[in-house]
Amino acid sequence: MSSIVSISKQLSHKLLTLDIDEGVRIESTKNRKKKMYINKRTSGCFVLEITYSDSTDMAEIRFCSNIKYIHKLIENIFGNEYSVTIY
Repeated sequence: MSSIVSISKQLSHKLLTLDIDEGVRIESTKNRKKKMYINKRTSGCFVLEITYSDSTDMAEIRFCSNIKYIHKLIENIFGNEYSVTIY
């Protein structure tokens, strides 16, 4: 459990310091068909693109400014099984 908290804190820190030319990719380690891309706009608002590469090939775009909401969304979509890549 402590490693999950550590990853969550690291992700929060990275989101707070994210430049507009950087991004974060979150990918399910259990189901590689779920991915989330997070970028930051110049306004400080985050843009989240959530993709599901299954039979629907669905993508969803969300805008938010609350990091706690982003963490809840990650937990709802990926649970505790995800990897984080900074690009």
